[in-house]
Amino acid sequence: MIGRNELCPCGSGKKYKKCCLQKNQLMEFTRNKTLYAKGLYNNMENKIYEYSKASSFYNDREECIKKFYISKESNSIIDKLYNTYFMYDFRNDKGNTITNMFIDDNKLTLNKSQRSILSSIIKSNVSVFKIEDIATTKSVIRDYFNDNKIIVEDIDAFRNLKIGESIIGRPVNVQGMNILVDEVTKVSDKNLNVILENVKQLYKTKNKKIKSIKEFVNNNSYIIYKFEQQILLNDESNIINSLDTTVKNTTKAKVNNNSDINIYDALKNNIEEKYLQKGLDLWKEFIKSNKSIKGSENGWAAAIEYYIKKDAGEVITQAQVSEKYEISPRTLGKRYKELKVS
Repeated sequence: MIGRNELCPCGSGKKYKKCCLQKNQLMEFTRNKTLYAKGLYNNMENKIYEYSKASSFYNDREECIKKFYISKESNSIIDKLYNTYFMYDFRNDKGNTITNMFIDDNKLTLNKSQRSILSSIIKSNVSVFKIEDIATTKSVIRDYFNDNKIIVEDIDAFRNLKIGESIIGRPVNVQGMNILVDEVTKVSDKNLNVILENVKQLYKTKNKKIKSIKEFVNNNSYIIYKFEQQILLNDESNIINSLDTTVKNTTKAKVNNNSDINIYDALKNNIEEKYLQKGLDLWKEFIKSNKSIKGSENGWAAAIEYYIKKDAGEVITQAQVSEKYEISPRTLGKRYKELKVS
């Protein structure tokens, strides 16, 4: 810790108390406020996510997968964006979102703070923003599609960004603070021009009944998410392609290119998020050296979860995991041995 009377580490030659002390205190205060707001948001997000995993939403998930993903490549960041879209934006054949249904089913148990956060989630939308200012405790971003300016106190989100740059993000207001709840993705100038022109063109030609481009983007947020996927999958090295919404994009594809077995859904719907990518990576390595794979998706997914958690040092039994995936411990043991041998 720097003493108040020591020279400021910024190199100004002044004492710390006369230079950066107050600024650092303000930053720490803002950071703590942000962490608290994110904690409240994450708690509510987890509740909606658990609600969205109900078997009654299976067909909705399948339709959403077809609409959202652009690639067969598995990516944990993109999967997180998919979850946000599915929970907040995707509408079923009755026009309902998961979040609205969650509110209806839990309205008697929600407190005032939770209702406020849910209201902010419903009002939020993913968009493309220009960074207009980055200050000590706040940043200002402007939405390219409606020209609205938003003050964001989520200072760490802008740590590697500069004024004038563009991003894709999703601000949500939690207790008076705007935080960015999704991946903040930097957009190059070339990609920005493609996105803006393509969205404007889609708005003009596909949705004549919608009054404003703001409403169009809000109602078709998957378009922005598809552009974001292109950037993430290409590491921002290539200019993204225009989208044609008349053509259905590839569904979320199988993790396994050498087999008809697709363990993705079985694993994703059961294993904790912190282990998901490790599990998918293990499966990819396994199928590289095993051209012919037999057995059920649940059997392999269960074996992967058991393998990952055992390797992580967790105390877990085959009986516990097999019950979760509705298979026999014998089947799990057999698949686990095959994973170990490879």
